[in-house]
Amino acid sequence: MKKISIIFFLGLLIPIVQSCKKPPLPVIEENQNSTDTSGNSGGNSGNNGEDVKVSPFVGDWDYTKIDLTNGILSFMAQEAGTFTGKGIDINGSVSFSENPNRFTTDVSFTADVAVVAGGQQQNQEIPVDRVQTQGTWTENNGKISLVDDDGTKIQVISNTNTQIVFSGNFTEKVEFNQFVTLDANSDVIFTIEK
Repeated sequence: MKKISIIFFLGLLIPIVQSCKKPPLPVIEENQNSTDTSGNSGGNSGNNGEDVKVSPFVGDWDYTKIDLTNGILSFMAQEAGTFTGKGIDINGSVSFSENPNRFTTDVSFTADVAVVAGGQQQNQEIPVDRVQTQGTWTENNGKISLVDDDGTKIQVISNTNTQIVFSGNFTEKVEFNQFVTLDANSDVIFTIEK
C-alpha cells in the first residue's frame, strides 16, 4: 500500500513540477538605429531614451581669413586717408560650447594694409595685439547669432556647418612716417572654419 501511495504521490507531483516550468521568453533585441515617431533616432543616450543632439557649431573653429574694408585714417579727428588690407600670420580660434551656449575668441594677426594718404600710397604691416572676447550664441533654423558679454550683437554675414563669416571693427595706430601717426579704423570681416 505504501508503494501505491508513493507512486500515486509521484504521479501527482510530476505534472505539478512540469507546470511550474515556464517556456523561455523570446529575446527582443533593441535596434540602435531605429527611428521613433518624433523623427529622432533611437539608441542608448542615457537621457530616458531620447537622443541628445549636439549642435554642429559646438567645437573649435580656426580663423582662416581676415579682410579689412572701408578703412579710414584720421589725424587729430580729421580724415587723412583711406586703407584696405588683410590679415596675415593669423593665429587664433573660436570655441563654442553647449549648455550653456558660450563662445570664446582668441586671435592675433598682422594687418597687411595699403594706405592712401596725402596722395601717396604706402604698404604697411601692422601687428595687431591679441584680442579675446566671450559671449553667448543661439541657433535658429541653422543660423547662428552671437552676442558678446558687453551686450553687443556681432553681425553674422553667413554660416554653414563648416564656415562662419562675421564682422567686427579694427582700430589701431598707423605710423605714416617718422613724424606722423594716424588713427586707423575699419570694418573687419572674419572667416572661421571647422
